[in-house]
Amino acid sequence: MPRPSLLKCLTQVTSPHHTARCMSTYIQASIKSTSSSNLRNASENRRPTSQALPSKARVVICGGGAQGAAIAYKLAQAGWGSDVLLIEQGELGGGTTWHATGLMGILKPSQLETRIAVMSRDMYLQLEEMGWYTGFKQCGSLYVAKKKDRMYQYKKMLSCAVQHDLECKILSPDQVKEYCGLVKTEDLLGGLWVPGDGVANPWEICLALGCEAIDKGVQVIEHCTVNSIKQEDGKVRAVETSKGLVECEYFVNSAGFWSRHVGEMSSPPVAVPIHPCEHYHLHTKPVPDLPPDTPVVRDPDGFVYFRENEGRFLAGGFEPKAKPAYMDDELPEKRAELTEDWDHFHLLLENLLHRVPTMKNAILERLSNGAEAFSPDGQWIL
Repeated sequence: MPRPSLLKCLTQVTSPHHTARCMSTYIQASIKSTSSSNLRNASENRRPTSQALPSKARVVICGGGAQGAAIAYKLAQAGWGSDVLLIEQGELGGGTTWHATGLMGILKPSQLETRIAVMSRDMYLQLEEMGWYTGFKQCGSLYVAKKKDRMYQYKKMLSCAVQHDLECKILSPDQVKEYCGLVKTEDLLGGLWVPGDGVANPWEICLALGCEAIDKGVQVIEHCTVNSIKQEDGKVRAVETSKGLVECEYFVNSAGFWSRHVGEMSSPPVAVPIHPCEHYHLHTKPVPDLPPDTPVVRDPDGFVYFRENEGRFLAGGFEPKAKPAYMDDELPEKRAELTEDWDHFHLLLENLLHRVPTMKNAILERLSNGAEAFSPDGQWIL
């Protein structure tokens, strides 16, 4: 358990919603909050999925999370809809997506990542224009730095922003305080303000993309697992599933948490260098007077971030020494929350309470722990 001095008034309260498969607090609140708007929740307007597995498809996508659904949607936009098959071992959006915190950062450390993030933002805005609820709220991102190297990185990100016509600016410590009065700035050298960043609802986005893809001809088969990928002369020829064999020209591995396992199913195997690690999110009860336009605050030198979440703090981080998950066990077929390890989370909690002292007075709702897959250097694998 964490040290009492760190918790102070951050007291645990048992949540009636805390089950083996608990959606994030953000997703639960957002579903309830859109009843009076003109936007539709895809979770309440699901399209029927296919029951019979086709014998052929030009493209087979493995994984019905936000990435798999986005790829299916973009292929359908390009006119490939009827040639695309998406296979999901559970239900659409039932993998890593349900555990996501919904941070939507547009400006990334590399130009390629920034370009992809901009494309994603534009796609989400298109969904809202089509009447789908995405939960997008442009509250901005406030990056803070207490090291010279971090400020240098922010200056490089600023130059990248110019190429993509993204608004951002370097801040002094006093300016950081102006953008978010909750942040302790005495030990900071400065920061970076990205006003175009925000938060969104990844679960609703995933389901909306799935609806649009199905409407454009994509076949989606749920509760169907991939058993093997057949190759001949270096090309994919077919995919063996729990519901039969489907011939194809292209196979897309967007299985996220299970991507390494899916790669090993190929003959010959395809190495996907990822492994699941425990990943923590701290949820508080509603905090009085927490502004709804509070920016997403990112403190990479402290390994932490936090955001406003329906009047609550939603915080997390990426500890320097991650704790692997499922080292001795097979990966589960369904995502489930893991037992929280307060000793392991202690470093992140300490840094959160240092950077946001008022968080000490919040009441803890729960600490969620769900396994996420990471590459050795933490970068994307494309």
